[in-house]
Amino acid sequence: MNFKDLSLRLIDYDAEVTVFKAKKVITMNNKHPQAEAVAVQNGIIVGVGDFSNIIQLLYINKIKVICNQQFSEHIIYPGFSEHHMHPQILGSYLKHSHYIGYLDRVDEKGNILPGIQSKGALLARLQVLIRQDNERLEQGDAHWLNCWGLDPLLLGNVDLSCKILDKISDKYPICLAHASGHVININSYAIDLCAYQVLADDPNLERDIKGVVTGTIAEMPMIQHAILKGAMRMDYTIEGLVDASRIATKIARINGCTSITDKGTNFPFIPKDNASQGWIEAKERGLLSTRVNMEVWYSTIEHWRYAGKTGWPAIHALKNKKDNFLSVGNLKFIMDGSIQGFTANMLPDQPYVTEHKKNGILLMSCAQAIEQLKISETHGFSCSIHTNGNGAIETALLAIENVRQASSNIGFRHSLEHCQLATENQFYRMKKYDVTPNLFANHIYFWGDVHVKYTVGEHIARRMNACRSATDHGLLHGLHSDDMVTEVAPLFSAWCAVNRRTLSGRVLGEDQCLSVAEAMRVITYNHAWLAHQDDVRGSIEIGKWADFTILEEEATEDAAIYLKDIKIVATVINGDDIFIN
Repeated sequence: MNFKDLSLRLIDYDAEVTVFKAKKVITMNNKHPQAEAVAVQNGIIVGVGDFSNIIQLLYINKIKVICNQQFSEHIIYPGFSEHHMHPQILGSYLKHSHYIGYLDRVDEKGNILPGIQSKGALLARLQVLIRQDNERLEQGDAHWLNCWGLDPLLLGNVDLSCKILDKISDKYPICLAHASGHVININSYAIDLCAYQVLADDPNLERDIKGVVTGTIAEMPMIQHAILKGAMRMDYTIEGLVDASRIATKIARINGCTSITDKGTNFPFIPKDNASQGWIEAKERGLLSTRVNMEVWYSTIEHWRYAGKTGWPAIHALKNKKDNFLSVGNLKFIMDGSIQGFTANMLPDQPYVTEHKKNGILLMSCAQAIEQLKISETHGFSCSIHTNGNGAIETALLAIENVRQASSNIGFRHSLEHCQLATENQFYRMKKYDVTPNLFANHIYFWGDVHVKYTVGEHIARRMNACRSATDHGLLHGLHSDDMVTEVAPLFSAWCAVNRRTLSGRVLGEDQCLSVAEAMRVITYNHAWLAHQDDVRGSIEIGKWADFTILEEEATEDAAIYLKDIKIVATVINGDDIFIN
């Protein structure tokens, strides 16, 4: 009898132990990769192994047993996690803005939000929305027609300048937020309302050859002028964000997640510390469907409040609470913009292929990045650094190298978020300096074709989100959705990394594909490691949280082509919160 199947030391003999039996348990524990049963008590895994051994051990020790065989014909995996999304913004968009994205997506109730795949269909949709919202829009300039999910490149790099939007309405302000979150298009009424025309020249404020503002506005400092007047305005009160948190975590749970990371809590356009307070309040009311890891947005530290403290003391107090359902993770800051918005910062010899587009924009200098890294490490925090282009990646790595020359790494897990265009040399240096890329594999499917045609060209696009290179360099990288950008769905992210298929069906960079086993490990163990939570989740091992995602069939290499379509039967959190899909 294998006593290693069960930890009697962790068990309360006076309480029941639930044993989940499965067709197979995929543990992500390299020493014991498979099992057929998991024993759970008080939210913790107390046994993993042979079903009959576990049952006999419990009976011998006169411990009450509940045998749960509802998943006996299915495959139990460690709970899937999403390590880069913007859940409260997603939830707010779904409640208060109009979806105009290219592909269908699903809301929390399972309703289909239809995609729009031509300029004509988009303009027709906007005209319908103007008529539907007319009564509200008549109430004054603070009431905008706000839409989200747009990408002009997916529509054939169409012109959506103010002259086009003025045909929809020159009476009300219109804002079309791009899917990337880095660019908006507004009409002339909105340009005048926000006084963009009188602002100084700026690379993020597009003008035509006559110097007239076109209505294409990039990056948050410039977009902020519109936000202050009503663009992208949603219910960012604490109560509004409580509901947004509820919506987003429910969607993540439906798609197999037991944990998610909010990659930048208290984002600047959300007032004060409403975002963190919304998470805290939603957790206290029991409205969260997944565990949540909050990452601190670097420029809003002074706004954080908790337990009578403000700023860093408040953040430390919240982190030290060690709440298993709501934790505090890295510090988040941003180095550049988006590739499809032409604001991702590229290396000097790798400009965009579209004429008149240069090398994008660096939003933070190397010196500023060094300062943020030092502040973060002084407070014991790792950093998540937004770097889409290889120019921004280079600047971030130079900053990290500078910091490491002054002090060795004592356990920090700095990550480069998106990290879409990293070179082999940059991956090599990431490994050298203990930096991990969190790759945006979904991007290959949604934007691979347009990147070949409009942004970086075939050669560079073929190695975007280079999962194979990252893996071969020994990096525990991530895969993510960046929802609200693409839908949160770890199995889909894994499928993207395994197949690298674009919207047109072509395989873009077949030499960068992962195996199914590698991709499944990323969405379970790697994401826990990136969140500094690999000691409590990410694998099915004794002593870890009892969080599972149950699939109808095993994700094998034979299933590679339809990996994203494997049915998610259920998710389990804490061993007793069972959500059946």
